[in-house]
Amino acid sequence: MKQFLVAATLMVALTSAAFADGKNSNAKFLSDLKTGLKSVDQSAWQTTDLYKKAHFTVNKTNVNAYVNPETNALICFAVSIDASALPENAMENIAKKYPGWKVLNPTMFITASGQTSYYVQVINGKDNLALSISVKGKPSIYSKIPQ
Repeated sequence: MKQFLVAATLMVALTSAAFADGKNSNAKFLSDLKTGLKSVDQSAWQTTDLYKKAHFTVNKTNVNAYVNPETNALICFAVSIDASALPENAMENIAKKYPGWKVLNPTMFITASGQTSYYVQVINGKDNLALSISVKGKPSIYSKIPQ
């Protein structure tokens, strides 16, 4: 399911300025991510038609880097985060809008220029959604995830 969210997000990133509404991430963390990316062994990369992906760890944080397969230009980093790292009031707003739904896979995407966006997956047993979270903590449906 998380791969669907990543693929869908990357499609938007490749075709538009999807991350333009995000806030700038911490410059030090972005620098650490870019430094960590340089140490990734070439054999660690997986390639699809849309992107090349490598997994690595920075400051004990799991990170996936996505680059353009033709130009090797960085598309974004996907960072697994705790729900507490989502924008303020995000979890409260999700609980109000989706009572009883289970929240999974909080993820922060950071573009090469430092724009940040947040996503979570929510499941209620019969429905499975990817939600984008605004910088003000408001959730909105990004896409339905096939079961």
